[in-house]
Amino acid sequence: MVNIEIFAERRTRLLGKMLPKSVAIIPTAPIANYSHDTDYLFRPDSNFYYLTGFREPESCAIITNVEGKPGFTLFVRKRDRAMETWTGRRIGVEGAKEKFKADETFEISELDEKLAGYLENTNAIYHFPGKYRAWDKKILKAWQQVRMKWRMGIDPPVELFDLGHIMHEMRLVKTGSDMEIMRQACRISAEAVALAMKAAKPGMNEREIEALVNHYFRASGSFGPGFPTIVASGVNATILHYTENERDIEKNDLILLDAGCEFEMYNGDITRTFPASGKFTPEAKSIYEIVLEAQKNGIEYCTTDKTPDDMHNRAVRILVEGLVHLGFLKGSIDEIIGNETYKIYYMHKTGHWLGTDVHDVGSMRKAGEIRKFEPGMVTTVEPGIYLPDDDEDLPKAFRGIGVRIEDDVHITIKGPEILTSTCPKGIDEIENFMSGK
Repeated sequence: MVNIEIFAERRTRLLGKMLPKSVAIIPTAPIANYSHDTDYLFRPDSNFYYLTGFREPESCAIITNVEGKPGFTLFVRKRDRAMETWTGRRIGVEGAKEKFKADETFEISELDEKLAGYLENTNAIYHFPGKYRAWDKKILKAWQQVRMKWRMGIDPPVELFDLGHIMHEMRLVKTGSDMEIMRQACRISAEAVALAMKAAKPGMNEREIEALVNHYFRASGSFGPGFPTIVASGVNATILHYTENERDIEKNDLILLDAGCEFEMYNGDITRTFPASGKFTPEAKSIYEIVLEAQKNGIEYCTTDKTPDDMHNRAVRILVEGLVHLGFLKGSIDEIIGNETYKIYYMHKTGHWLGTDVHDVGSMRKAGEIRKFEPGMVTTVEPGIYLPDDDEDLPKAFRGIGVRIEDDVHITIKGPEILTSTCPKGIDEIENFMSGK
């Protein structure tokens, strides 16, 4: 388990960003039903975990900077021997207080009775309005209860703020302790993809590759996949989020493998595209070279004097230049980019924030403008080319080729730190690695 002091430090930072005499209410995610009496594997709400380190469902944290009120309160499930026999141990009220350093802990069943008390004589409520509708109703009900006590000399809050405005910025810029965990997540992710690359061969089914990757995630101490593992062979690689993973892999296929583990609630996200036979065909090689050059250029733009848009635009220009050179796009480079006609072969952005969520929170804008990269941010860099198998304007040998290359990049003052660099990426590097050289 991560050092509990990390979560205390985050709560302290949050309190410093809230208005004086305010209270923040952060519930965890609800349990989601899979079918009949079977639930999905539970994952706590990212913001709730970020501030508490607590993984159990049916929980809520209240954090306040009001003098005389407990700074950190946890509401959790009570111990229940019968339920624990069926669904696992619960830490309970006393355990939560001792292990997670809450000032006060109560059973979650007491929340409705006590919530209004936390709002009395405060100035503002911080919450995530609209995220969990049931909690919107619960908080508004408690707020109304406090408003009705004005004759008793009790002042209600007068403002409600979206807590995401503060927390998303906190999560976007990682601390040193955050980065220690992220490096672990990215390392495991890169190692798993390299393992699958080494094992892949024609005749295997995509699900076998998926099983290898997901096994390595769990065997390495992670929670498991941070998102459904994508193993897209052949024409399936032209589907951006293909997850069926059920096709038999053929001799001349490329395999696009996009995967990432979740380690202590931080995620890796890496993509490699490699030949099932261990040797790129001439057509696959020519597409791969373009994407690789675009990706390298994109990473070079992950610096504090550039923006995510600068990085994306640089990668797009390299992709367009390559596709024009092959004759797949017609016209001038600037016209193709301006008219966005390249999007028939490259339709997504080149990166996204990475952190506690795979597509992590954090605005791309600051003070009304596209923000520059800042030290502590982590972004993916993942250009691609996807050539539809039914595009009759393409030479037949190129139809159905899909290539994406993705690394996770930490922005530092000294330049980009590639967190997934241990996985082979160059053409010769991949071919030598797959052949055992």
